[in-house]
Amino acid sequence: MGLDDMLKQQIRDRAPELKQKLVNEFDELTQKDMDETGDDPDEIVDRVQQKTGHPRDQVEQRVQKVMQNS
Repeated sequence: MGLDDMLKQQIRDRAPELKQKLVNEFDELTQKDMDETGDDPDEIVDRVQQKTGHPRDQVEQRVQKVMQNS
């Protein structure tokens, strides 16, 4: 699947807000984990995947859902 360009730009534009919401969404994440990713959407998804062990497509769907609900 992958993140489309429009979603990537939305993530970049709202990275601080999104990263806080992801910390709240995934118990395995810490604010430090998210701070280390910068604003790069692929790094954010990679870190969530790494910390949670969920498949990338599931992580991308959850990130997209969090973006839509904010």
